[in-house]
Order: sequence, then structure tokens, then C-alpha cells
Amino acid sequence: MHTPRLPLVSRNQALRTSCAIAAALALASTLGCQNNSRYVNTSGNDVIVDAGKMNVQDWALLADQCTQSMISAGVLQRYGDQTKPAGMLLNALVNETTEQFDGDAILKKIRIALLNTGRVEVIMTAGPGGRAEDPIAQNAQQSKAMMNGSDNQLLAKNTPDLTLTAKLLQNQTRASGDTQTAYILQMTLTDTDSGRGIWEGEANVMKRGGKSTIGF
Repeated sequence: MHTPRLPLVSRNQALRTSCAIAAALALASTLGCQNNSRYVNTSGNDVIVDAGKMNVQDWALLADQCTQSMISAGVLQRYGDQTKPAGMLLNALVNETTEQFDGDAILKKIRIALLNTGRVEVIMTAGPGGRAEDPIAQNAQQSKAMMNGSDNQLLAKNTPDLTLTAKLLQNQTRASGDTQTAYILQMTLTDTDSGRGIWEGEANVMKRGGKSTIGF
């Protein structure tokens, strides 16, 4: 049986129509994705909130609560000034939650706020077990001390006036399909001369909901 063939013009027209439809669908898909993507304020109510997981806005809230408490308490005014700030070392965050994340994300926000007071400086060339946060700066400091003959002064320079400890706790309950999670950040500031804690603070964030939602 002979199958009739479409005229060349008809076949070209059909091909052009198919290509046009495919291009239109691709453009619509691209525009749709673009319309759903936008920048949001991390401290605003337009961020995605997961009641069962720590979000970036939780870090910001916890850090802000603790640093504001420490600054308003006035304890930093006893130590140093803008000409000679107190040296501080921060212990690693003790994470006692069920989640795995970078604890430095919280500590970094706290450090920024404390450094901005002008009362403290974070020691980068020393740390627990001799592990410096900035090994390059540590090597440079040691080299300069050797050249200047001031090796015996390094220990005093790298001994902190203040230390900060932080612990993150989690409390989670479920009922009627909803999850309620509380994150508690506990911090203690210690004077290394007296060995006594001179300030303690606690911040908390509580969330409740089902699946991830927008806002608090």
C-alpha cells in the first residue's frame, strides 16, 4: 500500500510549529523558576521555617539575644578599652542537639558583636591544646618573637583575660501532627585571673508547625 507523503512545505511548517511550541514551553518554565526565586531578609518573616530543624535565622536570633545580654550587663566595661582591649578565647560550641551543623556559625556572629564593642579582641594565635585558629598568624608571631628576642613574652601575649563557653540544647515534642522545637543557647564568660564566671546568659528560640512554612 502506498503511503502518501506530506508536501515539503507542510513538513517544514509542522517542524517550525513544533520548535516554536518547545521554545515557548522552555521560556515559560524558565520564567516560572525566576518568579519563584528572590532574596529575603534573614531576620524577617519571609524566610522558610522548619519546625524540626535549625535554620539560619535561629542562629541569628540566639547570637543576638546572648550578645545583647552580655553587653547590656556592663561586664565588658571592667576590661580593657579601645586603646588596650582585653584578650579573649572562645571555646568550641558544645552541641547537645540531635542535629549536625557548624557551630562556628553561631560563634562567628557572637564574635562579630563582641569585637564591635571595642572592649575585647579575639586571640587567633593560641587555643586549646596549642591549636591556633590562624596557624599562619601563629607562625608569623613566633618568627617575629625569635628575631626580636622576645620569645618569653609570647605566653603572656597569648594568655586570654577572658574565655567564653557555649552550649546548645534542644527540646522537641510532637502532638497532633505538629512539631514544637526549642533551641537553648547557654553561655558563660570567665575571668582567667580569678577563675570565676562573671556573666552567664541564656537565649532560646521556639518554633511550632508541620512541614516547612514561610515566616514564624
